[in-house]
Amino acid sequence: MNQSKRRYFFISFLIFATVASVLLTIRVTDKETPIIDQWSSPLVAELDSSMIFFIFRWLTELGSGTFLTPFSVVFAIFIWRFSKDWVAALMCPLGALVGYRLNHWIKVLVERERPRILEGAEGVGYSFPSGHAMVSMIAYGLFIYFLIKYTKSGSVSLWINIVGVMLILLIGMSRYVIRVHYLTDVLAGYAFGFLFLMLWIGLYHLLIKLKHRFFYYESPSRD
Repeated sequence: MNQSKRRYFFISFLIFATVASVLLTIRVTDKETPIIDQWSSPLVAELDSSMIFFIFRWLTELGSGTFLTPFSVVFAIFIWRFSKDWVAALMCPLGALVGYRLNHWIKVLVERERPRILEGAEGVGYSFPSGHAMVSMIAYGLFIYFLIKYTKSGSVSLWINIVGVMLILLIGMSRYVIRVHYLTDVLAGYAFGFLFLMLWIGLYHLLIKLKHRFFYYESPSRD
């Protein structure tokens, strides 16, 4: 995919994520259960003792704060050791941290109750949007972006994209399968997470330009 097509692709997704996050928030704020949740909730209601529930119950841990926090720090150290890009090293854990806080503020504003409480899987507090879906999109999205940025192999980049995107999707869906979130919570988490991710990457590029301007500025030579 050339640069022009890639730009249009991300702009299209950015617009879609913006519209989806706004519409879902408005719909949920009405305090009525959206039709998509009325239709989808019964599909996972009987899975509690199944192997599917067991698999997704532990898969959801890959999007928990207890996993993503050290993961982001370790990845930041790896990026700094590998590329010496200290801006990227700072942006990775800070992105996850700010994402968690933003998710908390949105939840407090919307005040949607969960379909059920499951403390062992961080299924407490308000429900909308899903923190696991949102912060996984941010943390693993940064992981994908910076790995590909410093990977020269096209085939390796492709597999990083495939595995990373599948992991983000599965973590978000695990919250729906174990019934600590409605499906709309997960979809909104993806939308808010993608918006934040694009803005955070944009901020990274701005900081890189400022770094080169102020740290690598060469004064004009005097004859």
